[in-house]
Amino acid sequence: MRFVLSICSIYLSFSLVSQGKYLAIQKNDNICLDSLKSFEIKESLPDSLNSFTAIFLFSNASSLLSNKDVDRIINYLYNGGGLYVGSDNWPLQSESNQITNRLYKKENFGDFEESMAQASLKGTNLNLKTLKRIPAGNSTVAFPMDYRLKVEAWIADQPLILSGQVKKGRIIIDGGYSRFYCNVWKEISAAILNEFLQFLD
Repeated sequence: MRFVLSICSIYLSFSLVSQGKYLAIQKNDNICLDSLKSFEIKESLPDSLNSFTAIFLFSNASSLLSNKDVDRIINYLYNGGGLYVGSDNWPLQSESNQITNRLYKKENFGDFEESMAQASLKGTNLNLKTLKRIPAGNSTVAFPMDYRLKVEAWIADQPLILSGQVKKGRIIIDGGYSRFYCNVWKEISAAILNEFLQFLD
């Protein structure tokens, strides 16, 4: 009964905040988005991106994206779309590195074992500081600081979650997407994802 109530509360929190339709590009079956009706899950980029409020990329060991796909995603972002770029411990970084290399000439680095991240306390786009504990992910990576991005959460003393504007669009770079795996999914996971959705809408 407790499990059912928890699932219901997670579902309700998404139905209250999530107004858009989101595309998730992933090959990783561990990510717990199947029950969220606002997500369309694919292993490749569809012909049209116009109906989506935001694209969520969950990086794999080898990329599901061609160079043409990357061009289309960046064009979508430039024209006002939202983009979440998630990576995790090596080698789950391919799509993330394709996008961030193109936009910032930078890639993920490191392998951090800390289970909790620390939210930035001021000057952010997301409201993560209201969350008491931010799961970092199973084994995470960091992303180099960049003047065009705001650090939303830190792992050790390195940026774990960053956000920013890219022309007309918005981006979130996350080095610990394994916090969204079904086997570790908690209400805090839903709260973090809701913050992401609000910023990218």
